Amino acid sequence: MVFHLKPFDVDNIHEHIFDRYTLLESLADGLSQDLGIHQRDEIVQVDIEPPITTKVKGKRKASKGLQPYNFTIRQSIAGLNSSSNANSTTGYVLWSTTPTFARWLLYDGNALPLREEDTDTSIPAIFSGSKSTAVVELGSGISGILPIVLGDQVDHYVCTDQKGILSKLKYNIEENLLQFNRRRCISEFLQIEPPSNEDQQRRNTRLEIMELDWEKFNGPTAQTHLTRISEECSTVHIVAMDVIYNDFLIDPFLKTLNHLRNYYLNEGLITHCIVGIHLRAQDVVEAFLERAILEYNLPICSVEDPFLEKTRVSLYYI
Repeated sequence: MVFHLKPFDVDNIHEHIFDRYTLLESLADGLSQDLGIHQRDEIVQVDIEPPITTKVKGKRKASKGLQPYNFTIRQSIAGLNSSSNANSTTGYVLWSTTPTFARWLLYDGNALPLREEDTDTSIPAIFSGSKSTAVVELGSGISGILPIVLGDQVDHYVCTDQKGILSKLKYNIEENLLQFNRRRCISEFLQIEPPSNEDQQRRNTRLEIMELDWEKFNGPTAQTHLTRISEECSTVHIVAMDVIYNDFLIDPFLKTLNHLRNYYLNEGLITHCIVGIHLRAQDVVEAFLERAILEYNLPICSVEDPFLEKTRVSLYYI
């Protein structure tokens, strides 16, 4: 059984919100009641690993064929708490939506259509198989988890955020580059050139980092890292994890998402978006869905999945 997509219209948004938050309330005793910060330490160890499924002589054993990713991440708690920064400060720490999404996508059997081509669904795989795929991440934050975990599966990965975030994002990616275990990373931003002796067993991933301010973004035509995707890939997924947490952010985010989506669609790419939201304020989630449909005419669906529904994370697919 795989996840299924439940399409939204203006008539069923309220029902979805009511059902999702009612379920959350019933699970309250087993869920963390904080705002979703993964940990409040300056140095954080994060393991993205396959589930333990079997026992061998009394010991639990991980599933075969699924690679783990083990990160050491430097956060900035001072940056999170700063009142002098004119920009958003939430990107200075890791939020739990990102590792939750990464574990589900990589290892959950229900997420198989997003990992492999030729499953019996119309949903295109994020991971590169016979087709060249790309990911553009909006609001990457400092952790570098998705650029490495997903970057290890695709041909192009572009992570974007505000200028103040980029140096810390670069640091964490560089510190964890050895976690690339399927592919070889090349990057202009990180100054990593392709090796002269081509290793035919490992494909390249072009991983780039760039500034992108949602309030100033009017399209990707002047952004080389974004336009290169349209020249070299057939499928692109726009990914954003836990970037919708107040009403002010909704319109700039949707405008940016819509610009990117329309650009790639017009260039002939198969284009989809995955937005992960940590369920906090009910009215913010409802406003996001309503504006996505009514103001931007986006064909948005809820990702219905038994694992996700037991967490505070809701995924929305466009």
